[in-house]
Amino acid sequence: AQIVEIPLHEIKELAGLLATGGFSAAESYTWHRHLLAQGESQYDPRVAARILKGANMKAFEYLDLQAGRVAWIARMQAALNSVDAALSPTVPIEGPTLASVAPGAERDDAFFAANGLLLRNTSVVNMFDGCALSLPMHHAGELPTSLMVWQGPMKDDDVLNISLAIEKALRTA
Repeated sequence: AQIVEIPLHEIKELAGLLATGGFSAAESYTWHRHLLAQGESQYDPRVAARILKGANMKAFEYLDLQAGRVAWIARMQAALNSVDAALSPTVPIEGPTLASVAPGAERDDAFFAANGLLLRNTSVVNMFDGCALSLPMHHAGELPTSLMVWQGPMKDDDVLNISLAIEKALRTA
């Protein structure tokens, strides 16, 4: 096996593509809008805030998002054509302490910042319609971390086989 670094500039395009809230905001608002109207107070305020972002998405923005995603997937596939899989951390940071993100408006900024980082890398694979497997890589007594092995659509067998090979190599190392 050979590990090569590739730039994947396409990942930087995601912020612009998701600027209107992304699929999760639009689709969750579609599902929850009547429930929110009847009992928003029964929702976690942080969850409700994320869902309510979908209320402002216009139909043309959703359709543009769909078309943009199709084009972005094609660019990502072209960028990853020369490799069997991509490797990245599953999350770019260790999990925050519960105290730092506990419910409370005074901690909302910290919560949303940490939440965004914790979802960032896996969101790339989700938007890519890809598949991924996370291999634990932390030492006993440390906060859990993992290596994400990922590739594009319909590459499940490749990701599973590569992950198994990595696991075997690390076990004997």
